[in-house]
Amino acid sequence: MHAFFEKRETHFHAFRSPGLTFPLHLHPQLELYLCLSGQAVVTVRSQTKTLTAGHMAIIFPNEIHSYTALTPDTTDALIICDLSYTGGYTDPLLSNHPQDPFLTPKQIHPNVLYAIDEIIAEYQSREKSTVFAPLIQLTLARLLPTLTLSRNKSTDHQELTYQIAQYISEHFREPLTLGILAQKLGLSKYHLSHLFSEKIGQSFLSYLSGIRLSYACSRLSETDLPITEIAEDAGFESQSTFFRVFKNQLGVTPLKYRQNAQLQQNRSDSALL
Repeated sequence: MHAFFEKRETHFHAFRSPGLTFPLHLHPQLELYLCLSGQAVVTVRSQTKTLTAGHMAIIFPNEIHSYTALTPDTTDALIICDLSYTGGYTDPLLSNHPQDPFLTPKQIHPNVLYAIDEIIAEYQSREKSTVFAPLIQLTLARLLPTLTLSRNKSTDHQELTYQIAQYISEHFREPLTLGILAQKLGLSKYHLSHLFSEKIGQSFLSYLSGIRLSYACSRLSETDLPITEIAEDAGFESQSTFFRVFKNQLGVTPLKYRQNAQLQQNRSDSALL
């Protein structure tokens, strides 16, 4: 799964994973994140918090968010679903956002933990199940009353942010500059730069590099393609830029990242035997 905005091919996705690290991204689905062990930095809208085991984040549709695992023992549970699964909660999810999207273990009803476990178990066994919608709605019934919701004042910026993320997700492997993006969206470079700063929380170049890096990481862990080919396919202008950004952001070389990913996969496969 790539860590950036995309028109998701699946309507429902649920899994447990070691150390999720996704750059800032958004999508029109509801997302539920639960830290199972270790520590992770989670950003939702303009709020960032370090979550430990038992803490949770709820991400409403079209909200900018990201994850960064802090420790090697970090594990997470993640559920992403279309609003068709949310029943009567669809309108509140689209019209509002939580003032504080983070929940402590004391705020999380046991029904929520039960629902998350059941959803992931069902998803792993068949990927389609009639219990998904009732369990999602049970989760929302328990979580939403614990949150203070604020009405979305305007969808203009949200829609524009969505368009920005969508265009970049479709063209990040091509030569792309702030000027090109501004021209495609009919905006001035100044306005676009301001939107990145105010709405996305980082510069255009940082956001673009994060998406390219995330794509490269997925290719490194999921394929045996040459590293030079992956760097080019991810849109990096040169091998030196790719290696510099990779080492600065992840602290290891691409080769070491691939070796660590393969080792982790081998351990997971052994545990299932």
